[in-house]
Amino acid sequence: MSFKYKPTNLMLPTSHYDARRADFSVNFINMLKHTTGEWHGKNFALLPWQEQIVRDIFGIVDRETGYRQFRTAYVEIGKKNGKSELAAAIALYLLFADGEAGAEVYSCAADISQASIVYNTAKSMVEQCTDLRGISKIIPSTKRIIFPHTNSFYRVLSAEAYSKHGFNIKGLSSMNCMPSKLASCSIS
Repeated sequence: MSFKYKPTNLMLPTSHYDARRADFSVNFINMLKHTTGEWHGKNFALLPWQEQIVRDIFGIVDRETGYRQFRTAYVEIGKKNGKSELAAAIALYLLFADGEAGAEVYSCAADISQASIVYNTAKSMVEQCTDLRGISKIIPSTKRIIFPHTNSFYRVLSAEAYSKHGFNIKGLSSMNCMPSKLASCSIS
């Protein structure tokens, strides 16, 4: 059974679905490799619900400006359903393929070790992809991935808000501990 995309009901009348942009984002993510367990090293094939999210975020654009309609997405996924892999893949898309110079992409959580989960997944994805590895610089000591061509970076932040002023955020993956054992991912 193949996935048939239908744009979200939240698409505004001033927006339209740009299949080319959506396909580009889906194809970028599908070129990445899984990083853990039995799927390690296998291509990241988006599940239908994941593809729906990616196509809605990156394929629905304003007719006049061409900018994405959705600049913030709140996604809540149960434990062990691939949220770190999906968040890392989207973060890497924002870093390497979204076309913005000076992009700042972040993984945030209450503490550095929690925020590092998505970073470590993204780092492993880059390390497994010869093309991305060749055009980026990974700095494990500061938990950063740099894309020099556009002067963009991806890094980890903790929730100490008092020290987080002056950021120009392109993308944000946020892992929150919630009593229901769900975690949320916010992509801005």
